[in-house]
Amino acid sequence: MKNKIYLLLMILSFGLLSCEKDEPGGTATENVAGEWFVAVDAVLSDGTIISSAELKEEGIWFAEKGIIRTYNTAANVSDKMYISDMAVFGGAAKGDASSISNYLAFRVPIDINQSTGEFSTSNGDFVQNLEVNYKYDPKTWDESEKYANIKILNGKITKDGGKQNNGTVDDIIEFDLYIDDKGYILFDDFDHYHVQGIRYSGLVENH
Repeated sequence: MKNKIYLLLMILSFGLLSCEKDEPGGTATENVAGEWFVAVDAVLSDGTIISSAELKEEGIWFAEKGIIRTYNTAANVSDKMYISDMAVFGGAAKGDASSISNYLAFRVPIDINQSTGEFSTSNGDFVQNLEVNYKYDPKTWDESEKYANIKILNGKITKDGGKQNNGTVDDIIEFDLYIDDKGYILFDDFDHYHVQGIRYSGLVENH
């Protein structure tokens, strides 16, 4: 009887060790993935900057700051990920109302160098905006609601590069976002947008 109990314990122990060994780790982009609390300033063709706060005051943006998300691709490789503004019409969190504006709806793949934190769309070119209306119905599709392609340049995630309002040191993100059909969003004077912010902490005092 003792031998049977001992054998059973051995089998159970082996099973537990196997489970620990097979336990999946984080994604290949976990160090640069997450949610970010950002402001989106508009940069005019002459270099003039219109702050996110001013855009909100003019009723162009929903809020002075909003949440965007970076996350791994299905391939789960270390040098590529998605970036999304979590727009109302889809993105990383369909139906999420935390996006700054429907006009900026975007979800695109980016190349990232995790050693430097630098990222951009492939070859610094415009790429297809995957942020299409996820309730797409070809019978009612309004061509004016089609999202223009996106280019992202000068992107960088800096580890411990900034401080939250409560003094906690945290990672920061920034990048320039270009839309290949500025007329689509009715602001022809806008050359591009500068996005910058810090990791979203979820704490009221920080946001």
